[in-house]
Amino acid sequence: MAKKRPTPHGSQKSGHPGELAAESYLEAIYVLYQEEPPERVVAARVAEYLGVTPVSVSRALTRLERQGDVAARTPTIRLTEQGWRRAASILRRHHLAERWLEDRLGLSLVEAHLEAERIAHALSDRVADALWEELGRPTTCPHGNPIPGVGVHVPAEPLSVVAPGVYVVDRIFEQLENVEAVLLWVQKAGLLPGSLIRVKSGPAGGPREIASLDGNGEEKETFLVEPQVARRILVRLPETQPPTQSNREK
Repeated sequence: MAKKRPTPHGSQKSGHPGELAAESYLEAIYVLYQEEPPERVVAARVAEYLGVTPVSVSRALTRLERQGDVAARTPTIRLTEQGWRRAASILRRHHLAERWLEDRLGLSLVEAHLEAERIAHALSDRVADALWEELGRPTTCPHGNPIPGVGVHVPAEPLSVVAPGVYVVDRIFEQLENVEAVLLWVQKAGLLPGSLIRVKSGPAGGPREIASLDGNGEEKETFLVEPQVARRILVRLPETQPPTQSNREK
């Protein structure tokens, strides 16, 4: 899922025009480790995620290795303890910027993500701490992803593998956030954190037919979710199941 990623404002740029700042690569590596098997975190996957060339990734990894953030990069990329701390700090600032933009300024999920790309790298950790307090100590970004350091793990499974039934959308992987057209479709389909859906049919690992539900469990609209999207949306069982049609008639 390649994407066009805006160069972060306020961050230190490399000497090569069009390349991203080193922080963007650290953030990408951190995200891929959260959402992919470790053996998939290789330079080619980072290039695909960021929408840059393999040569750009190689240059960035060389810089990160010199800075002490990367311990190894062939074949898989391995961060040092310092690299993990820096990457977590970067993603935390990004998530908090998204929260502020959506919760306080009323931007949509898509707008909040795009704007956070532009401003998060300019925030200091001190400002991020103050923002976290002002926002009421949130544990997730608006897309449901845990904020590093405070996020709470909730048992959830990919939409691609669950059995038919009613579920609550738990989180949308960062990899989907980075493709604007896909995130817009996810929003249209009602696959947002906290939303009720019914998985109607479809083989595990294949396209899944889902219906968005209202608070009474009534189906509003049906959608077909492609496998590459379904495996990057996590769902969980609701605390209480909405009433079925037969139960309402009794």
